[in-house]
Amino acid sequence: MSMLTLYRRRWGLFYLPVLALAALAVLAAASSWFPLPPRQVVLAAGVPQGGYAQMAERYRDELAEYGITVDITATAAGSLGPLQRLANPADPAQAGFANGLQAERGPEAPVVALAVIGKQPVWIFTHHATLSGIAMLRGLKIAAGPPGSAGRQVATLLLAQAQIQPGDVQWDDTHQGMAAANELLERRVDAMLTIGSSEAPTVRLLTRAPGIAIMGVDRANALARREPRLHPLVLPQGVIELRGDIPPRDLTLLYANTHLLVRETMHPALQRAFLDAATEIHALPSFLQRQSEYPEFQSDFPLSPVVQRYASGDRPWLELLLPYWWAQLATLLLYGVLPVLALTLAALLWIPQFFSLRVNALLSHYYGELKFIENDLQNLATENPMGLRSALAKLDAMERELASLHLPERYADRWYTLREHLAAARDLLIRLRAR
Repeated sequence: MSMLTLYRRRWGLFYLPVLALAALAVLAAASSWFPLPPRQVVLAAGVPQGGYAQMAERYRDELAEYGITVDITATAAGSLGPLQRLANPADPAQAGFANGLQAERGPEAPVVALAVIGKQPVWIFTHHATLSGIAMLRGLKIAAGPPGSAGRQVATLLLAQAQIQPGDVQWDDTHQGMAAANELLERRVDAMLTIGSSEAPTVRLLTRAPGIAIMGVDRANALARREPRLHPLVLPQGVIELRGDIPPRDLTLLYANTHLLVRETMHPALQRAFLDAATEIHALPSFLQRQSEYPEFQSDFPLSPVVQRYASGDRPWLELLLPYWWAQLATLLLYGVLPVLALTLAALLWIPQFFSLRVNALLSHYYGELKFIENDLQNLATENPMGLRSALAKLDAMERELASLHLPERYADRWYTLREHLAAARDLLIRLRAR
């Protein structure tokens, strides 16, 4: 293909492909290399009106300040919990809560923890004032959730420590949460075991309900050794309600950590936003935790790699200077779009240089040949006059090539200058032959 044809088709052959590649690179940067985090996230919150649901509302309010919309999805009692929903790839949930006792249950491979955000004590409530220990639950009816639940797992462990087999008690398998609390208040069950934070509606109701007592756990340290995800906790007298003297004496309880979980595919910036929200929400003290005790990053679940950098203070510098969404957009522009635009501009500037280099190389070739012939003319005239005929033939061949050479109009002046030099060399050669 001639130089003129290439030049005439430069938009189709050079400019448009470069612009198309630039557009594809920008799309790849926005979708794969530096994608913007989603503006909407689904948060699994367990049963409606439960402790997780109330916590989810606090996250929704906090993340709204970042421009992130949180859709809270609750599930009916007895259905899949937040952890199982996160483990299901078909479920839209992207974040949720779980206690540490669930860390080895189900296919949780795609689930990672962001932080421990609080304590979930194991609460044992009873309406029998004479019950002072777990060993006295033999033969009584207990509500601890359905078989396989975390509550039933802990209840079985506590009973085993008291030398009570699961068959030695009556289990209420049909009620849990607030329904089980109502069964206890109406004296249809003798005791209820639940795992929940101090803000859980069931806990708030039963800790203050008349005629309902909280049972402590004997040998809590020994139980914690058998189940590392449980930890002993001393509940001081009157810490829940000082005026009502709740509890009426110091109690030793067991608690599991509350974890903030996300899908491992969640955008890192969105994970950092959740961690910032957790810091704002859970730093305040309560009777179960000290000031700024949470969030904490020693989890029963695998930790997200984002957390390990976040805990060490390592985060993108743009997020330290700009608001959340501006930081994400600036990251895309600075690291994704601007390099592509710079390379595109360089390529567009290089295309004219490409044609200049090609034309320069072509014309330099003819100038070199012409200079070689001119240098030989004087020697040929004195030493080998017959060689002038061969030189004239070379000039004729060169002139025919130049006449058929098609160059872009912008290089016409250089083409005419070369023709003039060629004509001058021809005149000199003719004069030498005429001597």
